[in-house]
Amino acid sequence: MRDSLITLAGAFLSLFLLVSVLSPPPQQQQYSRPTTEDEGKHGLKAVYRWLTENNVNVLSLRKPFSRIDQENLPVSGNLMVLSLPLVREALDSEWQALNEWISNGNSVLVLAGIYHLPQWSEGKEWFRESEIITATEAITAEQYTLQRDYVEDSETEFDLTDLQQSIEAFKPSAVQLHPAAEHALFRDVTALQSWRTPGLTPQDDQNDADDHAHWSIGSESSRLGLRLLYADTRQQTAMWLLPVGSGWVYLSAFPDLISNRVLDQQDNAHWLANLLALSVADDGFVIFDDYHFGLSDLYDPDAFFSDKRLHNTLWFIGAFWLIYALGRSPRLAPLKQQQRGLTTADFIEATAGFASRRLKKRALARYLATRLLEELGQRTRLEGGALWRWLRDHPAVSEHDIRRLQRATGDVSGSVKLVQLTRSIDRIHKVIL
Repeated sequence: MRDSLITLAGAFLSLFLLVSVLSPPPQQQQYSRPTTEDEGKHGLKAVYRWLTENNVNVLSLRKPFSRIDQENLPVSGNLMVLSLPLVREALDSEWQALNEWISNGNSVLVLAGIYHLPQWSEGKEWFRESEIITATEAITAEQYTLQRDYVEDSETEFDLTDLQQSIEAFKPSAVQLHPAAEHALFRDVTALQSWRTPGLTPQDDQNDADDHAHWSIGSESSRLGLRLLYADTRQQTAMWLLPVGSGWVYLSAFPDLISNRVLDQQDNAHWLANLLALSVADDGFVIFDDYHFGLSDLYDPDAFFSDKRLHNTLWFIGAFWLIYALGRSPRLAPLKQQQRGLTTADFIEATAGFASRRLKKRALARYLATRLLEELGQRTRLEGGALWRWLRDHPAVSEHDIRRLQRATGDVSGSVKLVQLTRSIDRIHKVIL
């Protein structure tokens, strides 16, 4: 009865573990990401749908940059939308392939979180900035460098209002971006709407000595970047136009220019239409980088474990094992005694067990040692002292084994353990007999 209960409890425990593995994990807090399938505030689903409805060639790139040549795209006249920092790290080979693609006459709109901390940017501020700087250099093959112009903070006494201001500084707020130059991009455009993190942008108060640092572009070549947009002051550049080979890089310091929550602004939509007219050829494509934000045509573990075929297979295996455990386990079935008659081996085993319980260890040790010496004497035609001397002269026989034999036979006083004596006899058998 006890074995049956244990087996039944084990079967139900296994079933519980199987259900726990197959059950979907609790939904963690998911932040909106700049992908063509995301309907959140940072998502790009609205612009993707808008372009599709207006018969613009669009492509959701779900492969690394290094495989962009595998897509059926024109050589030039395409525009890629790329957000920084990436969620999935890009390899050096990917950046190199992207730079070559731009140099062939294509454009990239880089929406970088420089003056804003989007929720999908999970890294710390210094790590996020480092990724953006590195990516900018890689995209432009180190022709341009994104750099901060630091301003020393003045020493002021801490006040409770400073704590309140620090809290407010990291609450997102709306911002308007104004054209900084006459350009076809800004036809019918007055100001673009976006979002910023106030703690990352320069203060509006010109008398405040604690202004935050501005970002600027340094150039290693004769080709200079053009300031396209500025935010609160003209010193705070919001977008640069960087020539790279035969292509262009539109580097925005604000990540939300065409996202779901700002695309309904008329100026943002006009600006995007102007950008497409300047950058995309008649047969060109607008490409969205979805691969580095979790959408992939390659192996996707989330898609694999959410596949119903995997769940059905595991359920079948679990149910089959449970039926087998409950129906065929020998612990649940009555025990059947196997009937067999006595044999000669049973008689010998019983006699040996009786003799071993009645025989003294000292006598057994003497018998085993004497039997070995007799076998050695028959082989070497020696006996007594001559046999012992022959054993000592043998290179493969240790002195410890000889001393055990002498103690067992009584030639030398002392006790001997049967286990050790048996091992010594086995070793001598292997090297001599």
